[in-house]
Amino acid sequence: MASAQQYDLLITGGKIVTMDAKRRVIDNGAIAISSNRIQEIFSAGELPSNYKARKTINADGKVIIPGLINAHSHIAMTLFRGFVEDLVLYKWLKRVWQYELSALNENNVRAGSKLAFAEMIRSGVTCVHDMYWHCMATIDLAEEIGFRLISGPSITGIGEPDFDEMINTARCVLEKIKNYRYVHPVIQAHSTYTTTPEMMHKVFEFKQEYNIPFTTHASENQAEVDDVCERYGKTPIELLQSYNLLDSGTILAHCVKLQNDEITLLSESSTNVVHCPESNLKLGSGIARIAELFEAGVNICIGTDGPASNNNLDLLGEIRTAALLQKGFYENPEVLTTMQAMEMATINGAKAYGLDKKLGSLEPGKRADIVIIDFDKSHLTPCHDVYAHLIYSVNQADVDTVLIDGKILMDDGELTTLDEETIKAEVRVIGEQFK
Repeated sequence: MASAQQYDLLITGGKIVTMDAKRRVIDNGAIAISSNRIQEIFSAGELPSNYKARKTINADGKVIIPGLINAHSHIAMTLFRGFVEDLVLYKWLKRVWQYELSALNENNVRAGSKLAFAEMIRSGVTCVHDMYWHCMATIDLAEEIGFRLISGPSITGIGEPDFDEMINTARCVLEKIKNYRYVHPVIQAHSTYTTTPEMMHKVFEFKQEYNIPFTTHASENQAEVDDVCERYGKTPIELLQSYNLLDSGTILAHCVKLQNDEITLLSESSTNVVHCPESNLKLGSGIARIAELFEAGVNICIGTDGPASNNNLDLLGEIRTAALLQKGFYENPEVLTTMQAMEMATINGAKAYGLDKKLGSLEPGKRADIVIIDFDKSHLTPCHDVYAHLIYSVNQADVDTVLIDGKILMDDGELTTLDEETIKAEVRVIGEQFK
């Protein structure tokens, strides 16, 4: 008699939205997890009768999806939510930078990030990109609580930092985090308008030396494009090309103001774009031509941007906005389909950061970053099209269970690794300093 197969965790029942290459949807299947990875995905009736599992989750009436990937954010800006409102980008940034440079330290960045992790877990996000001050505070916190983070040092001229010290610090950070379990390193630059050519050449060197992705803001609004053109005689996209920084290992946030030839350039160079529709709308930056970028073959993922310019970290809401916005902008309901919107929040984000062999879909061998959504709700009944419900009907209150690396971070709506009341109390005290 064959010995029983032993698993750490088994998720049974429910509808599995795999987002694999065939985009399979499996009714009443099962996912077996051991050693932080998905070991098997069983279709209905395939689960061996002699299996053993240390823990079993019954997902009847629920939908199981890959953990969502927030591909661009500044998460500790939870501290500044609602702090600067109704201003265009440059004026908004000037005021925010004033307080960030004078008031932020490692302790309050850690507190703001902890609040952000709680918010994102509740909305089904299991991996987030972060670009912010005191990056090691957030990086060490992510490693401590087991939240998947894409981060690294940022190169910028904001605040007139000492160049040599900034570069030395960046190298120390990259050396320290290269073997972290939950943190995936990147080299970052704030933008082409807050850096010098010397800084960007150093970014290129780091990217090559450590073989890591590079990310920056680019062409977020017309004022930025005009500013960079006046300084360098090139648009932000053209300037990045001159630095040899357009390729499949580069991720550009926003890209709202693009010329047709720039869309072609991004496609031909396989450069990735992160769409942040709600932040772009709120700052009056415009609407990115996402449907045309998709048509050109550009890999598009999605991000919330920071919670001070959004003003939330709810990626479920972000993909709904993205899908609706493109249909209205182009006056065509056929653009940005529900499938494309779901891809933006899962496999496309993983691909952008070179993590698609580990994340972004539910497949054997991939990390067990899994979200279970309760579909037994009035607003989700009946379910004719699971993708339509995921994009247009589901909200963060429907997120039931969240796993990262096979570890349960939220169980039946309750966070297991974070004390929300303590976190909120700490952040309220810090918030009083910024008045």
